[in-house]
Amino acid sequence: MTRCGSYFVEMFNYLKKILPKSLFSRFMLILITPVVLSQLIIGFIFFEKYTQTILGIISTRMAGEASAITRLLDMNCENEYLNEMKKNMNIEVEVLNDAKLKRQGIAKNHQAYRILKRAIQKKGYTDYYIDTENSNMDVYIPSRNNLEVYKISFARKTLYMKIIPLVLGTGVAASIIFLLIAFVFLKNQIRPIRKLAVAASDFGKGFDSDYKPEGALEIRVAGYAFNQMKIRVKELMNNRMKILAGISHDLRTPLTKMKLQLSLMPKTKETEWLMSDVNMMIRMTESFTLHAADQNKEIAVRKNLFSLIEEISKDHISNDFKIDIFGKRDIELSVKYLSLKRAFNNIISNAKKHADHLFISILKGDGEVTILFEDNGYGIDEEISEELFIPFKTENEARTHDVNGGVGLGLSIARDVITAHGGKISAVNSKKYSGACFVVTLPI
Repeated sequence: MTRCGSYFVEMFNYLKKILPKSLFSRFMLILITPVVLSQLIIGFIFFEKYTQTILGIISTRMAGEASAITRLLDMNCENEYLNEMKKNMNIEVEVLNDAKLKRQGIAKNHQAYRILKRAIQKKGYTDYYIDTENSNMDVYIPSRNNLEVYKISFARKTLYMKIIPLVLGTGVAASIIFLLIAFVFLKNQIRPIRKLAVAASDFGKGFDSDYKPEGALEIRVAGYAFNQMKIRVKELMNNRMKILAGISHDLRTPLTKMKLQLSLMPKTKETEWLMSDVNMMIRMTESFTLHAADQNKEIAVRKNLFSLIEEISKDHISNDFKIDIFGKRDIELSVKYLSLKRAFNNIISNAKKHADHLFISILKGDGEVTILFEDNGYGIDEEISEELFIPFKTENEARTHDVNGGVGLGLSIARDVITAHGGKISAVNSKKYSGACFVVTLPI
């Protein structure tokens, strides 16, 4: 890539960084930019063209009046006629006894005075002085015989046009008013989009919020499509849960018969193995049936996260297993209490089977909370850490055990619950302790 091309790429990336990211701020930028540009263009045209034309006309008139008065003075015109001329022209004239001008040109190099200077030069005057530093605007012109100097005083407001501040003031005021009105309307148009985003986010976390489409036609169409999608997804999930729960429930009868038949048979190694397998399958069906029932009927409630973990931990603390909890105590979340309690129970129970001490840390981040479950056990193989969350993994294959006795659904159910809350769970080795670390992230 050439140097010029890389420069444009860098400029484009820089603009992407500084430009607003939200829809509302982008709308405001789209609205404000043409208003500001139009004001600048109008201002440029007005000042450079219109003002020069008006100032040129006024300066030409002032130079003509000054020339006429000086000609009358040079001709020794009668005072009565001269006074009438000064009154009609609204100017003051004073004859100085100076033989020549003390200064030449103009006192202040301003656009209006430069135009007046050129108008006086066009009248044929080479010697003159324009004093702009007094209350009036004084023009000094020597007499024809160069024995006297005429001081012609114009009112300062002669070159001051009220139209300039009027146009600028009304233009800026109107722009501000219209921008404020647009700000209110844009905010009202953005609000339905934000409500739709919140409803979609809540639904993704497993919370069923009551969303009603509103706003512009396109937003309403998107809202209606979201509601229809939500209904179909809920029906699909409920049907899946009902089918699986039904299968689990139907399996209990034959498993119970098998258990009864095995209990009546002579006890051998083979019957003990079969009884162990039947008991494990019964626990599987009971665990999944209970999880499906909790998922279907539960609604979200506000809970203090530290208190929730502390409450769960009390059921696991014993002489052989200790739990220490650290971190923020004031974080509240909207959660499905029983489901999240089951997930945390499964994580703690898993640690209890492989360690004698668990350290739970609650860390608050930007819009989310991270909970670290670190134990002092023998750790995990991080290359197969994802296998810990596969259902029905055995003890020899992965560290995944349910609170009901190790049927391989514990961490799988924990991931299902945490994902339904819009969070994530992963497994790594602890950096502080010798065992495993389960990292749970939940949105605040």
